Amino acid sequence: MTSRSEQGAARSQTAGQIHNVDIWCFSLNRNRSELSELRRHLSADEIDRASRFIAPIHGDRFIVAHGRLREILASCAGCLPAILQFERSDTGKPYLCGRRAEATPLHFNLTHSGEVAAIAVCRTAEVGIDVEQVRPVSEGLARRYFSSAETEGIADLPEAQRLAAFFRCWTRKEAFVKATGEGIRRGLHSFTVSVAPDEAARVLSIDGDNEAGRAYCLENFEAGEGYAGAVCVATGAAGHGAAFTLREST
Repeated sequence: MTSRSEQGAARSQTAGQIHNVDIWCFSLNRNRSELSELRRHLSADEIDRASRFIAPIHGDRFIVAHGRLREILASCAGCLPAILQFERSDTGKPYLCGRRAEATPLHFNLTHSGEVAAIAVCRTAEVGIDVEQVRPVSEGLARRYFSSAETEGIADLPEAQRLAAFFRCWTRKEAFVKATGEGIRRGLHSFTVSVAPDEAARVLSIDGDNEAGRAYCLENFEAGEGYAGAVCVATGAAGHGAAFTLREST
């Protein structure tokens, strides 16, 4: 992963296509003036969704996350944030639609947890991103959601490393199912990602196929103290790679 200096670093083992993925990670805590400005970018439907949260802080964080998403995508597309139009796929993943989307194809994904949000954007391939606030979890959670290889891999680590490994695994798996567009429809047991701290982020197998994971690139990114983050891009074929760049964000 590249640093906040915005210098790119490609990950590819051959001369295949390189997919450039930009990542923005930012705080959801904003003052009233910033919140009001971001709210102006939103559609009537988004404002209505924000108003439905019981706790006002969650509605405010929704406004920040979706307002920043519109700002970032508008910057990439060269337009005003408020004119962007969104639709959702059958699995619920949002995508740009309308004339602006036809003129400037953009693949993107938004995630948030606690006080932090992150957005990934790629012009050439589907992406998925996940950020999680690191917190204590029950021992049975890995067995419930992870593959047997992942569960065993975490259990084999020293106890002091297991919590970090759990969230390393969790964010990688979430990023993958978002990149595929399948979301929760794909069982988390059906594929395996690397979990060891000294092992590169990879999709090791999908539905028992040890080669299928080579069509995806995984990477972790710095999401701030107390948070874990991972991003996945569907490169489409073995030998294709990705360059992940963590952008400065406010």
